[in-house]
Order: sequence, then structure tokens, then C-alpha cells
Amino acid sequence: MDEIRLDKIPIPIINYVDLIKDRKSPYYDIVQFLLKEMEFHLTNAQKNGRSEITYTINPRILTDEIELLVPKTDKLTTLNVCRTIRAFLYGSKLKEGEDFYASTTGGGKKNYHIRVNQRSFNTLSRMI
Repeated sequence: MDEIRLDKIPIPIINYVDLIKDRKSPYYDIVQFLLKEMEFHLTNAQKNGRSEITYTINPRILTDEIELLVPKTDKLTTLNVCRTIRAFLYGSKLKEGEDFYASTTGGGKKNYHIRVNQRSFNTLSRMI
């Protein structure tokens, strides 16, 4: 796999990229869950004649969904889920603004919007 340019990824996020690549739970579990969801939605969109979707991730809701799938751990916080999502996106070498962007809710929380097409899905899948 290509080396990730350390100067392009914020320092705290680099640690999460390593945790994902080392398949550590719950970080790897989060990425697997996201990939399965994206694949499901992209497949349905392609059946309807569309080649691309925008997949939106709300980290707080994702944390609640993941809690049901992974063993109870102190590491599964909304902050860790946010950092895992960012590490997944940056580590996959998706371009911010072109392939994904973050928006802020009224309460100051972030939502992530990923432009999912066959190219971006393959790029994300290669990370794990």
C-alpha cells in the first residue's frame, strides 16, 4: 500500500489511521460498518440508474448504532467516532471538498458528507 503523507494528515488523526490498519476494535469495526452501509446505499442507487450518492454520517447516531454491534468499551465515544471517520477519509486519500466535506449542526456538532461513487468506494475499501 502507498505510504500516507504525514504532512497532509493532522497528527492526532494519524494514530487512528494506524489503529484502523491494525484492525483494532472499535475503530476497525466502525470502518467496516460504514463500508457495508455505503455499499448497500450505492447498490440501491445504481439499481435506480444513479451512479453516485451522498452518504451522510452523524457521529452521535453512528455511536449508538455501533454500540449494539461491538463489545462494550470505554473507547467508543462520539469524539473517537469522529476521529475514526476523519482518519478513514484522510487515510483513504479522499480529497476534502471534492470527495467529502463536514458540516456543523446548530449545536456545534459535525456531520460528514461523503460523495460515494464506484471510484470513491473502491478507494475507501482499499484502506482496510
